[in-house]
Amino acid sequence: MTTDRRQLALALGLCLAALPGRARAIDPARQVTMFSILATPHSSKMDPKLARVEVQLRKILPDHGFKLLDVQSKRLNMGESVVGKLGDDLVVTTKLVQVMDAHEKVQLRCELTRHQERRFSTLVTTPIDQLFFCDEKLPNGSRLLIGIGAR
Repeated sequence: MTTDRRQLALALGLCLAALPGRARAIDPARQVTMFSILATPHSSKMDPKLARVEVQLRKILPDHGFKLLDVQSKRLNMGESVVGKLGDDLVVTTKLVQVMDAHEKVQLRCELTRHQERRFSTLVTTPIDQLFFCDEKLPNGSRLLIGIGAR
């Protein structure tokens, strides 16, 4: 192979390696973020930490107050989890199931337990850098909003 062809092959190889999909595909871990918000009916209270998203929250659940319960962000390898303790013995766990599938989506399993009993469990397949929300009605009439995502 001539020097020009070698340089061209090297340049093409570097360009292909720099493509976002390829770079993501070889990364064995993901930064997983999970947050939990308590939405209380017939309230106008807003946690100051949620002020930047107040308009969106009030559109989703009008006539509710909102309190940020927990935020966790951790770099996970496949099979590892991030855990949030929400009070009243509620625990939310998000596990990285698959770093990337054939459609360039990440798979996460989100589980909510109370007194070590599963309240819900869902498998989420979502594009990287896109949040997914779970919504669980609590016995007292409040709602628990759980946001999860990976990058």
